[in-house]
Amino acid sequence: MFTITCIGSDLQARLKHPEAFYPPEVCQELTHFLEILQRDGHFSRTEFYDVNTNKISAVTFNLFYRPDFNGKKVLVIDLKLKPADVFKQRFKFEDDWDDRNAVESIPQCDKPSKLISAIELIHRKITDSYQLGYELGHRGSQDRYIARHGQYAKHALEQLKLIRRTRQGRKLLTELTDKGQLIATAPSEALKSRLLIETMLSYPPVWKIIVAVTEQEGELNEDSVLNDNLIKNLIFPEVLQEADTSNRRSQTLRGWIKYISDRSGIPVRLHKDGVQLPIPMIYSE
Repeated sequence: MFTITCIGSDLQARLKHPEAFYPPEVCQELTHFLEILQRDGHFSRTEFYDVNTNKISAVTFNLFYRPDFNGKKVLVIDLKLKPADVFKQRFKFEDDWDDRNAVESIPQCDKPSKLISAIELIHRKITDSYQLGYELGHRGSQDRYIARHGQYAKHALEQLKLIRRTRQGRKLLTELTDKGQLIATAPSEALKSRLLIETMLSYPPVWKIIVAVTEQEGELNEDSVLNDNLIKNLIFPEVLQEADTSNRRSQTLRGWIKYISDRSGIPVRLHKDGVQLPIPMIYSE
């Protein structure tokens, strides 16, 4: 048996009680690899990081260590999470996104908090676009301006699969999906917000942006700052990137990413100096 030690008391405490510091997906993998290192002193598919440091590339983290076979010891140098990959383990999505459909598919709507309000209104059978826009607080010199905002909200909810719209004769009926119903009936605003975030994290364009602006192997890409230009380059075909409608839709996605990051704690790069947020949500079940 090998003795596992760490560089620094902080890392030692994290590895001793990983469940207090890391999400379940990380703990499961970490326990497996630490058992192997304790038994064998090394991992058979280890990468050589430098002359005397080895690297284990797990799904949710990278572990750096140095084996001492004579002394029967393993020194753990560092453990770097892969936040985007942790979330991908938890939130599954169908990766069938085609950026040629971006203008038709990307929502153009208000803040996520208004999406929750729209879900609650639809739950109360307020589904007419004008009524919905008016109840959401929009006003205009003509009714069609107010109705347009109700249409924007319904389009966003449909893309997130929180409502479905079906034609019945001449009417287009709007009803909540099971996921939408869960949000509408959740007992607290915090839970409603969390459920909305979970739904957003199943939306492929959101993932394309998160992967670009979050940490990769503990490092930030200094060229990937969350802004409208980055989003347009990632999501929209080049021929549409300068269109005014692309600008408005990229602002929607930027607002969603900031909302997700602020409330769930996914660390994203907000400006060139980098802003790393805590990650409390992924530590909870």
